[in-house]
Amino acid sequence: MMNKLDDLIEKIKEVKEHLATLATNNEKFERFMQDKIQHDELTKQQIDSLLNNDNAFKKDLVHHSLLIERHENMFIKLLIPMFEDLFTLIAGQNQDKRGENRNEGVLVLVKHGSHVNRVDCKLPNICAIDIKAEDELRILGIYAFDSRSWSWDNISPLISNRCVVYGDFHVDLEHDTNKAEILLNWADENSLAPYTPNLPTSLRSNRIIDYAFARGINLDIQTHASNTTSDHFPILSVISTNIKKNVLGTIVHWKVFALFSEYAYAFWEKRWNVRNMDVTYDEYIKFLSLLTARCTITFPLDRYRVAIPTELRSFMSYVRALSFRALRTKSSELKVEMRCLRKIAKLELKSFLSRQLSLALRLRNTSSPISVSFWSRTKRFLKPSSSTIHVFVDSAEQIIREPDKMCELAADFYEDFFKKQEVVRPHPYTDSPLIEFDNKDENIPEVTLNELVETIHAKRKQKSLDAHGISNFMFNFLAPSDWFLLLQLYNQSFQKATLPVAWKDTRMILLAKKKSICSPAETRPISLLDIFQKVGEKLFLTRFQDVLDRRGILPDTQSGFRDKVRLQTRLLLFLEDVHSLMSNSAPISTIFVDFRSAFDQLWHIGCIGTLRRLGIPHSYLSWIEAWLINRRGHIEINGKKSWWFPIEKGGPQGGILTTSLFITYHSDMGQFLPWCTSHVFADDLAAVVAGQLGKHYMDQCLDLEMRIKLLLGQLEYYSLLAVQPINFAKTEALYSARAIGSPKFDIFFDEMKEKKINWVREFKYLGYWITPKLGWSNMLNKTMIKVRQRISLIKSFKHSGCTSPQLRRALFSSYILPLFTWIYPLFPILTEKQRQDLSHFYFSSLRRVMFSSHWNDHFFSYALDEISLEDRCASYWEKYLVALADSVDGELLLEKANLNVLRTAWTHGEFPIKGLRRSKRFIECTSILEKAVSWLATVPCSSSIPFYDIDEVHLLQEHPETFLFMSPSPST
Repeated sequence: MMNKLDDLIEKIKEVKEHLATLATNNEKFERFMQDKIQHDELTKQQIDSLLNNDNAFKKDLVHHSLLIERHENMFIKLLIPMFEDLFTLIAGQNQDKRGENRNEGVLVLVKHGSHVNRVDCKLPNICAIDIKAEDELRILGIYAFDSRSWSWDNISPLISNRCVVYGDFHVDLEHDTNKAEILLNWADENSLAPYTPNLPTSLRSNRIIDYAFARGINLDIQTHASNTTSDHFPILSVISTNIKKNVLGTIVHWKVFALFSEYAYAFWEKRWNVRNMDVTYDEYIKFLSLLTARCTITFPLDRYRVAIPTELRSFMSYVRALSFRALRTKSSELKVEMRCLRKIAKLELKSFLSRQLSLALRLRNTSSPISVSFWSRTKRFLKPSSSTIHVFVDSAEQIIREPDKMCELAADFYEDFFKKQEVVRPHPYTDSPLIEFDNKDENIPEVTLNELVETIHAKRKQKSLDAHGISNFMFNFLAPSDWFLLLQLYNQSFQKATLPVAWKDTRMILLAKKKSICSPAETRPISLLDIFQKVGEKLFLTRFQDVLDRRGILPDTQSGFRDKVRLQTRLLLFLEDVHSLMSNSAPISTIFVDFRSAFDQLWHIGCIGTLRRLGIPHSYLSWIEAWLINRRGHIEINGKKSWWFPIEKGGPQGGILTTSLFITYHSDMGQFLPWCTSHVFADDLAAVVAGQLGKHYMDQCLDLEMRIKLLLGQLEYYSLLAVQPINFAKTEALYSARAIGSPKFDIFFDEMKEKKINWVREFKYLGYWITPKLGWSNMLNKTMIKVRQRISLIKSFKHSGCTSPQLRRALFSSYILPLFTWIYPLFPILTEKQRQDLSHFYFSSLRRVMFSSHWNDHFFSYALDEISLEDRCASYWEKYLVALADSVDGELLLEKANLNVLRTAWTHGEFPIKGLRRSKRFIECTSILEKAVSWLATVPCSSSIPFYDIDEVHLLQEHPETFLFMSPSPST
């Protein structure tokens, strides 16, 4: 017992010692915590001090930057002009020492075996060659530095009907105003059209001074931005020429096809079984494909001749035989007779071709085969597709030009590209609790025969083939009774949410996004879908859009692919926002977001989940899901096909339903971007961010930087949530402010500062070039260059071997006038000088097309009964304002106009706004609607076509040199 007590006492002593140790440690820990709290308070004070110093430094930095820019402007405006005058004086003193740079020159390398002739040219630094093809082509290489000894007019004798002039011109067509005007005037006199690459070619000046002029031919040109030891990037160009080769043409006897399809209706009526949809439909499309092939005949195109009347052809054969007889007999009488008959044959042939041209012009707006041939020929010549892929560049930078290898390379890329996304589940779009809507049991309305026939008639008929070798051009000749069978197929598909397997087969054609020599990643896949499936897609789309309209799902910020919502209105709303913010003296940043392959990244399951949360009925969801999943496709290049590969994401870019699904899927994007004013057109997002009002400019810049960071964080979060990746390389920012200067901070998408957004000086948004100060000179210059290109091509175009003023006028209306029409929405907000210059350029362009450059604008308008561009713009705006009166577009623009009225009243002190004080920095802001109405009021109601008395017309005949200075009489 005593032993146990001793053990207990020993243990109690150990516990006491342990407790004493714990007490000591606790005291040390308490002292440590007290010291830590003191150090934390000291550290916090130091951090606050550093933050205050940092803000002060940033303000000082902005302040000093403004001072530096002011001194730079003073240096540029005062000292540099003085130096320029001094250098000009020195150059004038050394003018006798000017001459050619013998260390420069032009070298043309030609592939061995090509038929090329050197053209004799005595001018230095110019090389000219003729390439022998089916149509002879002349190529000129030029090095045109400022101290050259020759002028542009010296080159004119070297220009041929089909000619391309490449060179280093030392002139930027957009920025060197005076030099560019001289060069472009020379080009206009020789019917040469400028073709410039998109990227700068000079490394030193960062300008585009290497480009090409062409006459009678269209070409592609691009900058090859690779590693180079030169101070210029090389330019790559592709010239389309006709090479003689054996090509087979095809023609389909559609009348035979129509008769046989009608004859086979009884057979298909018995075999039609919607319960076994896959087998029935597969047999039916095979029958149509084989029947089309059976009705098709081929013939060699080298035997093609113009359809000349039999009498004229016989007469020409007689003249030809008579010429051989004259050569053989050497009879002078036969020679004289042969010459007379040859002149008669030429006149008859010319008269026949002229009649053919007149017939084509008269029928060009009908549905006749002559009209199809006319527009096909003009489009190939005047507007060739620049998206044609010539060769591929693989990962090892090797050129791949064989069609089968190109197919394999593209199929490898797109098979990996269209793999399903890896998305972490559960996900808010797919796994959130379901919401019961009142229309969940709504069925898809049935299709009537009349609706189906109207849809077929309204559909544009094209000859492009789907994956089964059938085109919807066949609809014109398919037996009408067959549509009754297909009507059952469509209704069965809508009721059961099932689609034939063949509807999901896709033939993919690749188009180049920018460069014709590119990698597969720089191409755009266009899906050629099953022709009958596209009809069903159109029928479903009308029902789906009705649900969207009834539920009001699509936001007002989205303008793409919606009825009665115009692209021009979205542009005007964007300009209204930027103008209003600039009038408040706020710095503005516009982030132009580019979603990478937007339509091809559509997340199928997430899209269905989003539509379910938006209240789309179950029957619609089931059909959309059946339409999206289990698709497959193959690549086709120049007749070569790749293997079939699955398509597990995205919607087909050839389908009309894809766009509506896309904008519906992203209808909630604006809710994730509270720090900006967003403008969306399909997949083009422009986010406008401004600094806080009522602050100093330096504080506004700091606030703008903070807001941009918050916006980019929300934008990146949304892209991850919607599985819609952003193309960081093409996402750019534009800085706008009334103050002079550029932003002094960089913006990044990530904290690691690897995904940087570049500040740009211009951006092409919705087809319009936007600049920081919202000026339109750059936009107008680019439009004028395009007009010059089209004019050069129209002047060299011939139909049936001849041309006429009526032909050139029709081509002007079809291919040049739309370029001016694109500027109509901007016309009221242009300056008075810009409007006058543009109106004069319109008449000058039309006069060059009509070979009437020696006439003035007034007489040209009188002679051709041609109204001015101002009248055309006024007519456009009158119709546009009427259309806006009863549309959502008009309500949005009117809301902006009312906001400007209220802002003007506030700046004039008519009412206060709590928390915001008036400032002299706030200037007047006139809405675009008000500018348009004010401008329309200045346009005369009478016609712009002048009226001349008959006496003035007689005076023109007698004294044409004085007529150019006469003023027209008042219009009657």
